[in-house]
Amino acid sequence: MSLQAKIDCGQGAIRAVRFNKDGNYCITCGADKSVKLWNPYKQLKLKTYTGHSQEVIDADCSSDHSFICTGSVDKSVFYIDVKTAQIIRKYRAHIGRVNCVRFNLEESNLILSGSIDGKVRIWDLRSKSYEPLQEIDDFKDSVTHIDLNNHQILVSCLDKRVRLYDVRFGNMKCDYIGYPVTCSTLSKDDQCILVSLLDNRILLIDKFTGEMLNEYKGHINKDYQVESCMNNSSSVVISGSEDGNVYLWDVVDGKIKQKLRHLNKRTVHSISYNPLEDKILSAQEQFIYLWDLKE
Repeated sequence: MSLQAKIDCGQGAIRAVRFNKDGNYCITCGADKSVKLWNPYKQLKLKTYTGHSQEVIDADCSSDHSFICTGSVDKSVFYIDVKTAQIIRKYRAHIGRVNCVRFNLEESNLILSGSIDGKVRIWDLRSKSYEPLQEIDDFKDSVTHIDLNNHQILVSCLDKRVRLYDVRFGNMKCDYIGYPVTCSTLSKDDQCILVSLLDNRILLIDKFTGEMLNEYKGHINKDYQVESCMNNSSSVVISGSEDGNVYLWDVVDGKIKQKLRHLNKRTVHSISYNPLEDKILSAQEQFIYLWDLKE
């Protein structure tokens, strides 16, 4: 495991870093209200996107790499053309900070946004309407993270619950976790849910029964939203931490395999796993780090 690149993004604090869908590029969201497109392997900035009036908190790339969606403290969701940097749509129905945004996977014709206002809104990019196609208001507190596959939407919330929506059957499964949830992701094998809690724990939960399969400790996560994920083979759990490290655990035995040390002990809150290779991006202060996880 090795550090391949460290990039000063020049955006103030980086709020999120995201690989695009083929893992060749990434986008960074900055406290300076901008989003930047990078080739992290060459440490090369390709484009800057502006227009938000406050910090950009999250962003996502479409499946064909042609568009970006962004969410901001300014309560808006932008739909942006990657090549021209033109803002195609500005959606403004949220009444608080937008914490998370995602395209649907196959067609990228919908944007899902989650907000501190306790709502998830779904925007239809094929429609001329600026009103949401659907609004999900099951949440009692701030929505912190959205993950999805081709037919399910997983939403984490500070109300101590994770909710899994199945769009095929129109039903919802809610698991009460007992602590505020800052991040939840679906495993690549579609069997489990990984849940990060504000009590220095990460839980692995059976998606179908809700049974806790394992828990992972050793990192620090008690004050901030810290992201976690699994590698592509679902054999390693990965998380940022408030002590300046990225932690890697063995999924089965729950033991720490590795700590990736950053510049200082400030929080590493955003991570993104390459969808095709064993590489990870992490964000701390104004820097992003590119790690090769091959052993």
